[in-house]
Amino acid sequence: MRYFYLLLILCASISLSVRAQDQQNIRLPILPSGPEGTVPFGAYYTKLAYTPEWDKLWPVSDITDVVVRFDDKEPRFVFWRGTSYIPCWASFKGAWFTNEYFERRGGAKSGTISMVEPMSDKQCRYSAIRIIENNEARVVIHWRYAPTDLDYNQAFVDKDTQWGDWADEIYIIYPDAVSIRQATLHTSALDEWIEYQESIVVNQPGTFPEDNIGFDAVTLLNLTGESKIYKWTEEGGPGLKNPPEGFCIQRVNFKSEYKPFTMVYPEAVSIDSYGGHAPGSHFNFWNHWPVSQTKSDTKVAESAVRPSHSSLSHLKWKAYAEDKDSRTWIMMHGMTNSGNDQLVALAKSWIHPPQLKINNDTFRNEGYDPSQRAYVISSPTISETSTLKFEILADEGSPLVNPAFLIRNWDKKDISVRINGKTVSRGKDFRCSPISTVTSVDQIIWLKLKSLKNVTIEFK
Repeated sequence: MRYFYLLLILCASISLSVRAQDQQNIRLPILPSGPEGTVPFGAYYTKLAYTPEWDKLWPVSDITDVVVRFDDKEPRFVFWRGTSYIPCWASFKGAWFTNEYFERRGGAKSGTISMVEPMSDKQCRYSAIRIIENNEARVVIHWRYAPTDLDYNQAFVDKDTQWGDWADEIYIIYPDAVSIRQATLHTSALDEWIEYQESIVVNQPGTFPEDNIGFDAVTLLNLTGESKIYKWTEEGGPGLKNPPEGFCIQRVNFKSEYKPFTMVYPEAVSIDSYGGHAPGSHFNFWNHWPVSQTKSDTKVAESAVRPSHSSLSHLKWKAYAEDKDSRTWIMMHGMTNSGNDQLVALAKSWIHPPQLKINNDTFRNEGYDPSQRAYVISSPTISETSTLKFEILADEGSPLVNPAFLIRNWDKKDISVRINGKTVSRGKDFRCSPISTVTSVDQIIWLKLKSLKNVTIEFK
């Protein structure tokens, strides 16, 4: 039996080698994510080009895609037609990653014929994006879509209203390449099966999953720093059994410097790996998405000529909000080149944020909003006060990591900041911008600041 398994591994290696050799003389495109290098932080409307033949299929303008760029990091966050606007963390030439979307079960009960998800919306008939905020302190993107089958049928269409399932996802993105995902499903069938997270690696044309992901593909961590690494074998996914108690952090171990991570609240959390694997690979390997315009799903890739994707795991956790017609989940995610300790500190700063104490009666502390990753401070009326001073009580259990502050009704210009009495110049470490709303002008401020001790902050 031992020699039989060795023979299988040898055959798989030969298969990959032969397929790679067949592709050596083929000039392959790369998935578009904007120019190489770094640019100022922000969201950019653009038209991402793939191949001349593919581009001609799309009757669209030059502002049809969005790329979020970071001024001191190469990774970018991409909303592209070729992925049906499914948002992906990407590097210029490396693998991409997405935390999925809402998926419903196909069949007679939902009134559909196939997998019901935005992957099936190959022409973006229901999928659309728009930039809500775009300033030096943060970017907010709204992605609206309907999970559909391959015939563009919506799931669970209400007989009275004729409305099927729709989803609104808000992405709040900060300069440190960390984003909050607010994902809301509107449906008349909340009791039916809902999937809202799947860890999906997107493989560039010409690459196999093994080129992008280590066999030790997934690391799970909890808030005490305990971790466990799971390895994929010739039999596929390991099942992700016996994770660290209270785990709430997942890192996908790309072979590149920057690796995607996902964080959720450690309440009712569970995870499992995607079963099976493609012939000649330790991982699943499908090429019906991205880019493909054909009516297909679950199409196993037989070569790496086309872009493909590999699914690793499913996370489940408690919903953030719910009413009779909708349910919302939130998560924190991004790309990092940091180690486990810094990932744990980031998670603590979001899940157990340090307390903020205001030293001014004019302003009201509205508390920490995890759905924005921001402290919210407000004034009952537009404040004439030019100084806002407060203290953040940080410690090992509640560290301060790159905080954001949303100050409502504070229409001020030329804001300066002092941290523990020291002035911080406006730039990469201190960013702010007014946000105009229907009723007021608010202020969003982001600080590149880490601390395990109390910090006094003064905006002036």
